[in-house]
Amino acid sequence: MTATTDFMNEAALGAPARTLDGARWVARVVQRFGGVVLILAAFGLWLQPGALWDADLMLFKFAISLVMGFAGLALIQSGRALPSAQVEIDTVRREVRLVRSGLRQAKRDRVIARTGFDALGSADMLGQMVRLWAQDGTLIAEVALSDPDTRRGLISALRDAGKL
Repeated sequence: MTATTDFMNEAALGAPARTLDGARWVARVVQRFGGVVLILAAFGLWLQPGALWDADLMLFKFAISLVMGFAGLALIQSGRALPSAQVEIDTVRREVRLVRSGLRQAKRDRVIARTGFDALGSADMLGQMVRLWAQDGTLIAEVALSDPDTRRGLISALRDAGKL
């Protein structure tokens, strides 16, 4: 059992962290669309009417269709969405962690970012929502705390660090 689970329960963690920028979503859609177009073009290269069936041309078409097919598969795979990051607040170690769940190949969680309470810029509390800001003004995490004991523990830890 870790120190995080001793003080934070699943309901207290709130919603998973989400990116605010839509440009990444658009880039993923364009990558997937480009991958599908390349795969269809690889098949269409063999279906075009009036094509010559010379041996040297067949080898060239085969090489081009393989390259387009593999490039299309690579674009489709790189355009997949990553699992969303979860926010873990550890009041014992006095740090905030962004953790991404492991994919099928790697079954363990991966820590994306780790920020100590002393390295935070500031913290805002609005009702049950706590926003944690970096020193450069970027939003690190926004957490809804519904459990009163958890909220009290986090507020006291942030006050001890001088951030709230």
